[in-house]
Amino acid sequence: MHHKIHNWTIYSLGDHAIVFALTPKMHISVLQKLKQLHQLIESKKINGILDVIPSYHTLTIIYDITLFLSPTQNVNDQLQLFSTQLLSEYENNALTINKNEETIHQVPVCYENIFALDMENISKTNQISCQAIIQLHTSKQYDVYSIGFLPGFTYMGSVDEKIKIARHPKPRNEVAAGSVGIAGLQTGIYPTNSPGGWQIIGKTPWKIFDPDPNKLAKFKVGDQVQFYAIGKEEFDSLNEHI
Repeated sequence: MHHKIHNWTIYSLGDHAIVFALTPKMHISVLQKLKQLHQLIESKKINGILDVIPSYHTLTIIYDITLFLSPTQNVNDQLQLFSTQLLSEYENNALTINKNEETIHQVPVCYENIFALDMENISKTNQISCQAIIQLHTSKQYDVYSIGFLPGFTYMGSVDEKIKIARHPKPRNEVAAGSVGIAGLQTGIYPTNSPGGWQIIGKTPWKIFDPDPNKLAKFKVGDQVQFYAIGKEEFDSLNEHI
């Protein structure tokens, strides 16, 4: 199944998922529409829907085929009817996000040399002082667009153009958990020790991912994150209490 409704492209993903896609770009207007559609789906408590996964410009609905679809009717017809009715309701309601429900995380980061492995590289490449990099990185609230390649890895944007920088051509063998990096116009936090190619400018003492099913990722798509600078002493103190 593949069709368009208004600005949305809808298509099946295997036999247990349906994707609602907008223009493929990282932009707050796209994120807001995904959040609104997500909110509508959750409010309807539709039988058979197992999970709803937002990311950048798509919203993927995972369903139990035995509960969500009737075995006596054409699958494509059922999915097309579902998506048409859902988007019609979405367009008619013109839902607005309740600002009180938005989550803003104030995240401490130590930008000192011991953690800021690539600060000097960004400074030289972009001809900007290290202090200015920190000031710019902490000056705005970032939107969480996706949770990716590791459990809890948070893709956020957009950083100021003055500190935009490409990934390393060759990734490091290991980047420490809590490392804060920049790749292109995105910034993110490594949730666990792993290989990685982002340009590292600091480290947070926060635990970003916990395998405990009741905790898991600290952030979700649609949250906002603002970083603030701390010294090494405060980093060590916070780290001891986590």
